[in-house]
Amino acid sequence: MKLSKTAWNNVIIFSVMIIILIINISNNRLFPEPDTNDELILPEHSVVLTLSMAFPNNTSIVFDRIARAWKTTNQGVLVDLTNQQIDQMMLAWQQGSGLVQAAEIIIEGQESVEVSIGIAGIEKEQLFTLYTLADQLLVYNQQNKIWLALPATMKHQLIPLL
Repeated sequence: MKLSKTAWNNVIIFSVMIIILIINISNNRLFPEPDTNDELILPEHSVVLTLSMAFPNNTSIVFDRIARAWKTTNQGVLVDLTNQQIDQMMLAWQQGSGLVQAAEIIIEGQESVEVSIGIAGIEKEQLFTLYTLADQLLVYNQQNKIWLALPATMKHQLIPLL
């Protein structure tokens, strides 16, 4: 069988396409994407402009972004954080994720920390309620009405004042 140069080019093109399809199919079967139920605390690639925390003993603290630095306004809370530590706290809020809880959680008699976060490009502040338990940190996202369970170690990253 004799093929022209154009026909051979078509054969080569279709052969390469078939090989690429085979590699993609086998790659998806060998390395399936994990089906986790994790969700980020804040929307992806969000920039925090303000973060305010209200503690149960009527004390509060507000972090405001001013250019590349942070301005801290506190009421009854001793704040001894550097700009680098505040940046690390904001990074923990931006990249933190937790396991979505399927059922509504009822917490009685547990003190909470109320957090409101102003994000660039989003008009409405994001509101969260944090409950620190012995083995985990529960975060209630009031906009999405979902509960997230985070490891207890995240408490000191999200709220370094406790």
